[in-house]
Amino acid sequence: MNLQNNMLAPHETLEVHELLRSELTCLKKLQANMSIVQDNELKQFMNEAMNSKQRSIEQLQQFIASGSAMNNGGMK
Repeated sequence: MNLQNNMLAPHETLEVHELLRSELTCLKKLQANMSIVQDNELKQFMNEAMNSKQRSIEQLQQFIASGSAMNNGGMK
């Protein structure tokens, strides 16, 4: 299998980066609001959401770093 077949199209690469930015924004909002939340059940939910977002961010960063989200500038 040719490596070029595993590369994303330019619009797909943009989608991956947009998804990463969205996950980062959501994580930052959860972190910023954690200090004002007083309900323990809500805090627990927010902690779980932050952990999930962090895992998603790490997976997206690994995907990008692997080169799968890079394109060769040409089309095949």
